[in-house]
Amino acid sequence: MLKRLLAVALTLLPAFLLAWGANGHRIVAKICYDNLSPTARARIDAALGDNYLEQVANWPDYIKSERGWDFAKPWHYMTIQPDETMAMVADRNRGEEKINDVREGIELMVEILEGKTIARQRMKDIMEKSKVQPLAGSLDATALAFLIHFIGDVHQPMHVGKNRDSGGNKISVLFFGERKNLHSVWDTEIIEHERLSYTEFAKFASIHTRSRQEAWANDSLEEWIAESVVLRERIYNTLYDYTDRETGLPDFSWNYQHDFLPVVEDRLAAAGYRAAALLNGIYK
Repeated sequence: MLKRLLAVALTLLPAFLLAWGANGHRIVAKICYDNLSPTARARIDAALGDNYLEQVANWPDYIKSERGWDFAKPWHYMTIQPDETMAMVADRNRGEEKINDVREGIELMVEILEGKTIARQRMKDIMEKSKVQPLAGSLDATALAFLIHFIGDVHQPMHVGKNRDSGGNKISVLFFGERKNLHSVWDTEIIEHERLSYTEFAKFASIHTRSRQEAWANDSLEEWIAESVVLRERIYNTLYDYTDRETGLPDFSWNYQHDFLPVVEDRLAAAGYRAAALLNGIYK
């Protein structure tokens, strides 16, 4: 039943609401699942029941079409202006009762999966107040879906964005001759241009990045976010390296795919390996 509902939801959901895009989040989940310890895999399988981690990784995007889940929309991204640091944003949010961004969303989901009573009750209260039901009737399944999704989100550079252009959503570009926005190029277009299934992409990305798996797994959440900020600035700084003469828009084609496909592979692989390390630590 869940598979049919997710398939229907995907056809109805506007493209701009998606994060890495459906396959991007599946790639992260696939790399994560392939690197889980036997204990962690058994615990996650039990929590998800008949569902797969790759399947539920997109659930947090699908539920954006349900008004009751509006409270979770800010959990998919983090705004860090060029003159700010992540610590400054964290300090500004610290006094607020609500969950403000993807960093706080990740931290809440980790605490839920660690079994911390206050975090679990907090999420139950939020859902009850908003009159929404947990995924597959399970708080753990809900937290797992959000966690794997948010880890993917925070590794997408435009999800650690600038609010003046909505993380690149307001910046029009050409991608192989078609008008897109900068955010969607990074969410979806670079990945889909390779014409690979999510399992093929995950395999290729893992092969290319395996030597960095251990180093990535030991990095902190703060380092994940800092990496995305650095890459975000690289994306902005190279925006007009190639320009269409007729429209004046940034013109992305083979040159852009060549330069940034390895970056996308790295970000997806890092997200998958780091998610696995985190879950292996929770489910020892």
